[in-house]
Formats: sequence, structure tokens, C-alpha cells
Amino acid sequence: MSSSGEELRGSSPAGFRLKNLVWLAFITLAVIYVFSRFIPASSLRDYAFPDDVEDSWTMALHAGFLQHLQFGTDLVFTYGPWGFLARGYHPQTYPLSVTVWLALALVFMFAGWRLARQLGCRGICAWLWLVTLSAFATIPLGTDMDTRLLLFVTLFLLQHFFSETDKTTKAFLVVALGCLSLVKFTGLLETAFVLSLVSVDDVFRRRRFPWAAPLWLASLLAFWLLAGQRLDSIGPFLVNSCQITAGYTEAMMVPGDAPAWSLLGFVMIGIALWLLAARVLWLKLRCWALLPLAGMGMFLFVAFKLGYLRHDMHQTNSAMALLVIAALLLPLAWRKSNGYKATGAGLLLIAGVFGAVIFNDRPPAGGLAAQLAGTFRLTSILAPVAAACTGYLQTDLQKELAAIAAKNPLPSVTGGADLYPRGLTVLFAHGLRYQPRPVIQSYAAYTPALARMNAAWLRSGRAATNLLFAVQPLDGHFGSLDDGLSWPELLTRYEISPAAGPYLLLQRSLMPRDYRLVPLTNTEAQFGASLEIPSMTTGPVWVEVDIKKTFAGKVISALYKPPVLSLTVATRGRGTGLYRIVPGMAQAGFLLSPVVVNTKAFAALYDTGPPAKLADWEAQSMMIEPETPSHATSCYEPTYQVRFYCLELSQ
Repeated sequence: MSSSGEELRGSSPAGFRLKNLVWLAFITLAVIYVFSRFIPASSLRDYAFPDDVEDSWTMALHAGFLQHLQFGTDLVFTYGPWGFLARGYHPQTYPLSVTVWLALALVFMFAGWRLARQLGCRGICAWLWLVTLSAFATIPLGTDMDTRLLLFVTLFLLQHFFSETDKTTKAFLVVALGCLSLVKFTGLLETAFVLSLVSVDDVFRRRRFPWAAPLWLASLLAFWLLAGQRLDSIGPFLVNSCQITAGYTEAMMVPGDAPAWSLLGFVMIGIALWLLAARVLWLKLRCWALLPLAGMGMFLFVAFKLGYLRHDMHQTNSAMALLVIAALLLPLAWRKSNGYKATGAGLLLIAGVFGAVIFNDRPPAGGLAAQLAGTFRLTSILAPVAAACTGYLQTDLQKELAAIAAKNPLPSVTGGADLYPRGLTVLFAHGLRYQPRPVIQSYAAYTPALARMNAAWLRSGRAATNLLFAVQPLDGHFGSLDDGLSWPELLTRYEISPAAGPYLLLQRSLMPRDYRLVPLTNTEAQFGASLEIPSMTTGPVWVEVDIKKTFAGKVISALYKPPVLSLTVATRGRGTGLYRIVPGMAQAGFLLSPVVVNTKAFAALYDTGPPAKLADWEAQSMMIEPETPSHATSCYEPTYQVRFYCLELSQ
């Protein structure tokens, strides 16, 4: 028997070599595919230019990194100093972006492979699993990186609880998360939460020092400094990023609800995935399973909020998050009985069908199958090589910017520039030096503290010499609501220059004027009741509206979203208008009368005295009510405080 076996093993060396060659070719193709999914190389128009929410902020992140702007003070947004890694292209940041993503892709493959082997996956199955994860985490093409963040954080959580002796892999993942935490603030919060769970497990279950947490903090600090950030900027970055996060729900939600089938489908699939994880983890960890389950619950909740506050194309990212979690759980279930295997495979299939339906209902066009197939096209896989060797991204950038500059002509401008309220690409198209206000998009200054930061910037010596300005409210906001606290500063510290296409060109005045808010009335109003507005006897009317949430409203806002509030304003000669009002912005204060509906009307405000040109737009009454069928809600206190002022502008 042994001699026959030896003879048999030695009789087919060619077959043995062929098997190795096939295996090597498969691994090579899988590695190339995974690299191609993480390395940024796509069409420029997928990233930098406006969509429904307006995505030109991506270029601001690249400019902020290159100019070493301090995040948290000079630049406040939902992204951090490494935020340019999320999307977009700039010729000066592209080499660094490729280098970092190469390193992150290596960490993903190394950690994913080790976890798959620990879970009992054979070689080819482990590589197919990695290919599947990278495919799900990087589609739809051209959208944000929330699913990639989810992939790394979830991989770390599972690696800790299912590969307990693999400290090297864990260390690599922790350092990678130190970088990714400074890409987007939600990634920092997710990582901090998971590391707290891991630290509790290390201290109380494993009785050892929780070394992952200090390693993450050290890597976080290192990447912070590598991005050109000062140590004293860390505090403002954390505080102001929390401000952005806290106000996001009420400011960025849109009226109405997602379709019932979409909302219910996500919740049901999410609960099913959590229950599968609960059962598998309970068999291994018993009561300690509560720690990773808390992490899984947080991942699903963040994915839910991502897709269903605006119920727009972000739903595709939420659907992909379900697919990534289902794919990550499949090897865990596969180690168990056939019932677990069937459950894991069935949930992956259901999540895939749900994702396909979402992709057919929401952009991008082509559906999930087409998007997934597109990631395997040769042109897609070779895109990083083409981007590095042909320079087509830079050519595309120049063409796009030239087209935008031609569409938005500007007079000769010297010095730094900023643009209100959004659409920053115009600045880069004309090659102007970007000198941003702290909250770089006006719709994002949605708390009083954030609005005050932008207004204080205009009063400081750091403010841009030139401002492009247009009235372009987001989501039907009242025209003067976005960055409303900055309007008096704009009217007194800048002068109008010749028209600049759809924008006004405002240039910093050598002799700024003064303004003051003269109190008129302070009253209490009820939702649904009309409130008379003081007349414009000596100047425009300014208002501050203090709307308080009830306890139920705070809970609903944290878990999902409260009803949108609408503002109805009746004017003297132009009828009645219906607008959306954001409580945080309204509390900071905004110009109420005259109603400024376009950029030309804003220019008329520069006339001193009562704005006679806007007499027909004088607001006579206002009413705030929830957009619910009964116009009532338990989310807000039934009454709110209203303070009227006269905005007196000196001559």
C-alpha cells in the first residue's frame, strides 16, 4: 500500500505543478481584484461635482489637507484631516491616497485571510470570501466610504472574539483604524465604541492589559500629526465634530418617510442578522456575547440612520452594509450545523435581493447586478494602472473645471476666496486660492454654535478677501436660514462688485459698517397659530425662534427622526410662501422680513434704510407647524419663544 501510494504521488508531477500554477493564478487575480477595489481610480464626475446634496466639499477636503488647515478650527465638517481619502481626485494628493489605500488593502487581505482560516475556511473559499467582501464594500461605484469603514471596524470586532491569539493581525487592524478614524467622524465614533467593548473584554474576561486602546490612540495621534495638524486642534476637532453629529438629524432629514417596504425590509433583515450573530456568539462566549452584539447593533443602527434620514441614494449604502454584515457572518454560521449554514446563506441571499430592489428604486442606474458585474470588468480592475500611467484623471479634471469656469464667468479676482452657500467647485475651476470659513457648507452650520463660528470668522482678520454669494437654500429652507447669522456681517463688512454670473462678488470693505439688533417684541407662539410680524419701519426684521423638543422628541430624534417643521410666511404683495425651518438654525437667528427669495433680492439689502425695493416682500405674518397629517406632534413643546428685532445697518 505504501509503495503504491508513493508511486502514485510521484507519477504525476505535471499534474501537481499544474494545480499549483492554477492556484497561484487564482490568488494573483484575487489580490489584483481586491487592490483594484480599494485604490482610488474612477471617473472624476463620480465624485467631485454636485448631486442632490452637493458634493463639491470633496475638493475642499483635498485643499484643506494640502494647505494644512486645522480641522476643528479652520475647517469644520463631518470629515477629518484624512477625509480626502474618502473620495475625489487631486493631482497633489493622489499619490499619497494610492499609497495609503494600498496599505489598507494589504491590512484587509491579511486580516480577512487570517480570520477566514481561523473560522475553518479552506484556501479557495477564503479568497472567494475576501473578493465578495471587497465587492460589497466598494459598490455602488462613486459613493461615500461608509461601507468600507464598516468593513474594517466589523472585521476588527470579529477578529478579536474569534481569533484570540492573533495579536499581529489585531495590531495591524488597530493602526489601520487609527487612520480611518480621521477620515470620517462616524468612523472615529464607531471605532471608539468597539475598542471600549474590546477593552472591557480584555480586562474582565481575559484578565489582561487592553493594549489595543492605547495603540489606537497612539496611531490616531501619529496620523493626526502626519496630516499637518497641531496638538491643540484635537480638542476643537472633537467638540465641533460632535456639534455637527448632534445637529445632523433635524437639519439633514427630508420630509416624509421612506417607503414602508424599504423601511420594514431593512429593519427585519437587520434584526435577523443580529439574532443569527447572537446565537453563534452565545455558543462561543455565553454572557460575554453581549459585548460583540452591542457592536453589531451599533453597526446596524448607524447603517439605518445613514440611509433613512434622507431616504435618498444613501439607501444603497445601507443595503450594502447589510450585505457586508451578512457576508461576514456567513463563515461563523458555516462552522455550525446545517441549520446554521442554511440560515446564514439564506440571510445573505435575502440581503442580496433587498439590495437589488433598492438599487432598482434608487440611483445609481443599472441595478445591483450591473454594479457588481462592473467591478469585475477588465477596465475597472486595471483602472488604478491606467490612472497612474496615463494621467486620464488629471485630464478629466482639467476638462471639467474648464467647463465649469466657462459656465460661471468671474471678473478678475485677487486674494483668497470663499463661496456661499455651497458649490465650491467654481472657486477651484477659476484657480482661486481657497480661504474657507470654518463650516465650509452653509447648510451644515445647523446649530447656534456652528453658526456663530462662521459669523466670528467674517469679523476676524482671517476672512477671505473675496466671497462669491448666491441664495441657494437646501431642501426648501427659508432663504436666509442657511448661515443666517453671517448675513449681517456680509452686509456690513463686504461691498458688492460687478455681477459674477449667477453669483454676487462681495469684496472685503476697507471701512466696514456697523449693525445692531434693536429688540422689538418678545412673545410666545403656538404651533399652527398665525403670528403677526412687526413692520419694516426703520429696517429689516430679524427673528430668533426657540423651539424645544420634548423627552419623546429627543428619543425619536435619536432613534429615527422627528417631523419636519414648516414655516408659512405671508407677504404684503407676493402672496404666501411655504418653507422648511430647522430649529437649530432658527435659534441662532435669521433675517425674516423682507423675504429674500433670490440673489438679486439679497443685493437690494445693501441699500441703507428701509429696503424700499423689497416692499412687496415685507413679511406680515408667520406660522410654524409640523408636517404631519394633523399638524400636531409630541416631539416638540406646544409653544415656542419668538424674539423680533430690527436689523439696523449704519450708513
